This record gives sequence, C-alpha cells and structure tokens, in this order.
Amino acid sequence: MGFSSFFIKITGTDVRAERHCGLASKYVVYIVKIANGDKQWVCEKRYSDFMILDEVLRSKFWYMQVPKLPGKKYFFNFDEEFVNQRKSELEDYVKALLQVACFSQSDEMWQFLTDSSSIVGVPEELKEENDRHRAALPLDP
Repeated sequence: MGFSSFFIKITGTDVRAERHCGLASKYVVYIVKIANGDKQWVCEKRYSDFMILDEVLRSKFWYMQVPKLPGKKYFFNFDEEFVNQRKSELEDYVKALLQVACFSQSDEMWQFLTDSSSIVGVPEELKEENDRHRAALPLDP
C-alpha cells in the first residue's frame, strides 16, 4: 500500500546543535507527523534526509519526473521566516511524492517515513514492516 492515503504534516521545527571535532554546528530538525486511521507516529528529519531521499528516488526512478526538492541554502538558514518557508515547501514536496504510485509504494519512501531511529511512538506492526522493507534495500558499498 502506498502512502497516498496517509495524512502527512510537518508540524514544527527545532534548531539543534552538536559538536563535531570540537566545533559546534547547528541544524534544523523538521517534525513530521504521519497518521493513518488510529495509527500515528512522529519522525524527525533533517534537510539532508530529504536530500538523500530525493537522490535515491531520482536514481531508482530515472525515467520519472521527481518533484523538485526545495533548494539548499548555506547562509542565514536559521532565520525563522526561511525555516517556516522551507517547512512548508518540504511538506508540499513529500505530499507530491506520495501522489505518484511508484514513489509512494517504494521501499525507500517507506524507510524514510518509518526509520525507527527517528520515530517516536511507531506502532509495533509498522516496526515489523519496516524491518521487511529495510531487508529489501541494497546495502551501501
């Protein structure tokens, strides 16, 4: 089953910081709420997660027109107005993907929306389904 029957909304954002090699770096996390009937869960995604999904779908479905991912911005990307605009554009991007059967029913989309490392409150049956989809994906070289 594809995700086109699912309710997907980016409900918020959070600016976080982490240390890499002694340097602090900030990033934005997008809070994605997914619901289908009485099942619902929330996952956290960075812009880089959306970029990876986009690259994988473009590679796998090279013969299809993939919706345009909002562009990358290198400076002033923590500005509240910019973050809110990108949140809206990313939500539109995912919703557009879910309207196309081959994207919405792909293992890659399933993995993106059910990756247990970024989910809070995922139903148990979805965890099992996620493991099945993860096993179907090729391993990185």
